[in-house]
Amino acid sequence: MRPADPLRDLGRVAQAFERLERAAFAESGATETECRILAELLPARGMSVSALAMRVGSDRPWVSQVVERMRQEGLVEREPDPEDRRRVRIRLTALGRRRAAQLRISLQEQIARLLSRVPSPTRQQIVEALGPLADALEANERRVRAL
Repeated sequence: MRPADPLRDLGRVAQAFERLERAAFAESGATETECRILAELLPARGMSVSALAMRVGSDRPWVSQVVERMRQEGLVEREPDPEDRRRVRIRLTALGRRRAAQLRISLQEQIARLLSRVPSPTRQQIVEALGPLADALEANERRVRAL
């Protein structure tokens, strides 16, 4: 058995998950950016293009173009921000919610298949550790942005 190497192993997990996501995105017929937008908007009640760009890791002009294309396809709609009428929020339409839910189900199925290959006690430990790990990574990102 190899000694634990969190740096190497976390990098391997991140890269493998990215490949898994890309396969699901390709299967959906949408671009990677479109899929990330769908995933970000599914649990949200809408968000600005700027916030969306930050969440999907792309620049605002590119995300704005993708959002416009998605609007034309009937996946998203623009609405005035209830807190500031000068701003616009992007939210999923019913069609967009269905497409986002299908994508989420596809990813969940792939992850379930993946986790089924891990021995049961270890699988449970991994599942329980993912939330705190994600929280720590997000807290680190916020700290770095604040610098």
